[in-house]
Amino acid sequence: MGNRPIDQDADDTQQDARHDPYARRPGYVTGVDGRTDMWTTAVVAGVVTAAAVLFVSGLLHLTEPIAYSAAVVIGLVVWLTMRARRRAADRRAGRSPDAVAEARTRAVAEANGGRRFFVAQNPVVLIVMGCIFLALGVARTAAAGVSGGSVLVAVVLVACAGYFIVQGIGTLVVRRRSGDAPHPDAGGVDERGRGDHGAH
Repeated sequence: MGNRPIDQDADDTQQDARHDPYARRPGYVTGVDGRTDMWTTAVVAGVVTAAAVLFVSGLLHLTEPIAYSAAVVIGLVVWLTMRARRRAADRRAGRSPDAVAEARTRAVAEANGGRRFFVAQNPVVLIVMGCIFLALGVARTAAAGVSGGSVLVAVVLVACAGYFIVQGIGTLVVRRRSGDAPHPDAGGVDERGRGDHGAH
């Protein structure tokens, strides 16, 4: 009987670890601290494969439209194939394939007042990255001239730049508004102070 609370605490600890949205999980990329990142292994494999295809295409001197089209198609095939295998393995193990992503989304929203957007941890870094992408897109188009491949690359770079810049600036604006908003407790104290002062 004396060991029962200890066993119950151990079971609760194991259950908390099992439902931790950031805990290490097969099929997801982990950070240096061993916790699950938002990028699945399938996504990373698709991106790396697309980059490898671009590199090989450059060695073979393929034209840009063919090289980029092949990279996108092959990268998507690798990503979708690995994603389908991981989701099937999750179902066989009795897990919901979307459980981790949904739990992480809830955790992000709870930590940011219900917001799922404009929640960047380092908004200044995102803005700098966006400026770099924008500069690369403009510089590459100016150097390579106007062509189908250069325009496609420029559009992708500008789209990435826009996303990073909007996400970074939006996060800064939201944080500033949250910091300027009066705290509910502080407002209550002021109202009570005015009321007491008026009564006297």
